[in-house]
Amino acid sequence: MKRDARSGPGLGPGSGARARTRAGARSGGLVERRSGRVLLGALGLCGAFLLVELVARSGAFDDQALPPASSVLARAAEMAADDGFLDDLWTTVSAWLGGLALAVALAVPAGLLLGSLPRLRAAALAVVELARPIPSVALIPLAILVFVEPDRVERSLVCYAALWPILLNTLYGLRDVDPVAKETLRSFGFGPLSVVWRVSLPSAGPFVLTGVRVAASVGLIVAVSAELRAGGEGGLGVYLLDSQSGGGRPDLMVAGACWAGVLGVVANAGLVGLGRVMFPQARPFPKPGAAPPDPRHRRFAPRPQSPDGLDKAGAGR
Repeated sequence: MKRDARSGPGLGPGSGARARTRAGARSGGLVERRSGRVLLGALGLCGAFLLVELVARSGAFDDQALPPASSVLARAAEMAADDGFLDDLWTTVSAWLGGLALAVALAVPAGLLLGSLPRLRAAALAVVELARPIPSVALIPLAILVFVEPDRVERSLVCYAALWPILLNTLYGLRDVDPVAKETLRSFGFGPLSVVWRVSLPSAGPFVLTGVRVAASVGLIVAVSAELRAGGEGGLGVYLLDSQSGGGRPDLMVAGACWAGVLGVVANAGLVGLGRVMFPQARPFPKPGAAPPDPRHRRFAPRPQSPDGLDKAGAGR
């Protein structure tokens, strides 16, 4: 009997078609779950706006303290056509992205270096733990003295705040790299840089991207806070200060804050999509009681590591 050309060794006819059917079912289920999450998120957002609208219209709070959600949404829509506000928004976005890119350029190589050299990592962790808790806002006077220009001040503060999540996640990712894979590559004559590029960095990539996601939200907070505290010629924080001083327009202030939230949501969604494209093999662990994956379609993955770095499968040998 002639076997299916796409079926594996020892499999009966039509197994390739069944595998494709199962893969299509899995992808369809994944799309359905994502659509369900998006729908639930939209319902939750609508419920929150409705609750704020009802509370504001009930008269329990003054309109100057809690503007209705409908008024805030109207002002936010008007801001999308306001050239002055868009210039302020772009000023914040450019400083935010510039500081975040600088933090990635500094933290990822530093994390790879410290993760590859245990003694250097042990010596540097004390400095990291000492500098990491310092609030970026507390460094505004020093940054003004050093960098003078407002955009450089803002970028430096964003870089400082975003540096630590990326660095620490890079270090955590390197701790989970399979030592067997690194030793195998060394046995074939590959140097330390090749091992880092071919094994360590791809394995730690999902951790690094998670650190960038955390750093993006932290950096946006610091960017707006720096504009609120240090001022400048433009920016979302400067716009909020002008809205407060120009007669106290709470609807404009809340609408500007909502635009900051939109920036954070867009950045997080973009990084999540980038992670799915760059690291499609990175999936969460299966739920308890779920059926085990088909061994014929299993991807190679690093074996689980114990906390002390020893392979669990060979710890008792």
